[in-house]
Amino acid sequence: MIDGISKERWKNACPNMNPFLKFEFLEALKSSVSIGPGTGWQEKIFAHPTRNDFLLTFIKDHSYGEYIFDWAWAEAYQRYGIPYYPKLTAMIPFTPVTTTHFMMKEFNQEAVDELMRLFESYYLENNFSGAHFLFLAEGEPIHFENHGYLIRESIQYHFQNKGYTQFDDYLNQMKPRKKKIIKKERHFEHLVFNSYSRSELTEAHAKRMYQFYLSTIVNKNSFDYLNEHFFMEIFRTLSENILYVEATRDNFPVAASLFFYDEETLYGRYWGTNSFVQNLHFELCYYQGIDFCIKNKLKTFEAGAQGEHKIARGFRPVRTFSAHKLKHPAFHKAIEEYIRNEKIQVRQAIEELSKLLPWKE
Repeated sequence: MIDGISKERWKNACPNMNPFLKFEFLEALKSSVSIGPGTGWQEKIFAHPTRNDFLLTFIKDHSYGEYIFDWAWAEAYQRYGIPYYPKLTAMIPFTPVTTTHFMMKEFNQEAVDELMRLFESYYLENNFSGAHFLFLAEGEPIHFENHGYLIRESIQYHFQNKGYTQFDDYLNQMKPRKKKIIKKERHFEHLVFNSYSRSELTEAHAKRMYQFYLSTIVNKNSFDYLNEHFFMEIFRTLSENILYVEATRDNFPVAASLFFYDEETLYGRYWGTNSFVQNLHFELCYYQGIDFCIKNKLKTFEAGAQGEHKIARGFRPVRTFSAHKLKHPAFHKAIEEYIRNEKIQVRQAIEELSKLLPWKE
């Protein structure tokens, strides 16, 4: 169970949800103790009293693993001696993907309003500094704005499949020089790339992916939010939503990348290598994903947070949205002004970054 909700109830609530909202993904996070007591990610699910609808949120004791950065807000609170934590945050832990926040078979406004009423009551009755809904799905920003939330805008980079039938179709839309660069980047001597999904995935793949994940954590001097148990679980229980790509030299694995996918979207998540190879990151994290999207007719490839270098590979800068409400009136007002100015910068940045896309005129 996740916060008292059984697997059957969760699946019945939203049978066609994306991989990160599936019970198996959340259960893997919980059973691996990546979330739960002592992690700063304590799940809190709001259940509709008469319908099988849910709102998934987390009580947060820090801001790690969110990708919509509010560290400056927390520091401002600290300077004035006001606690910023705990706070209530709704998103998929460690996963910057756009997704619905209301689990229900079909949208029902009255049910959404009731879930928000339950959420707001809990939020007001407890000592949370604020409430935050991150990576809002289409149509959700206006809903949260109507509930008094500030709508913040950020930038991600997405590949959009224009009905390509093969990788060369995608390349042929580019300026000749950009096309030439990518073809050169994809040339590797002595490396073989193999993709695995569904029944092709093995326990050995999961263990190797975990080690590659750790190598990236070490290189970036970052935090290993996830452990081997998590990777073993998702490879076992979510194989139908996983793409694992491995690069080998003389049959020895030297690098790999891990993606999730559903019927419309590919999500790039983790990668790692045990030896530096020029351009290997681009191949495993971007080109292999684009190739998979084209072959499987997926509409969008969300390649994760940040990374302006994605633009040269055909990933368009797009706006993502989050909703924020702060209990302290003065801070809510100050952050409202901050977000207003930030929106101008985000939209200007998207306009300028779009000029760098590699497409022909």
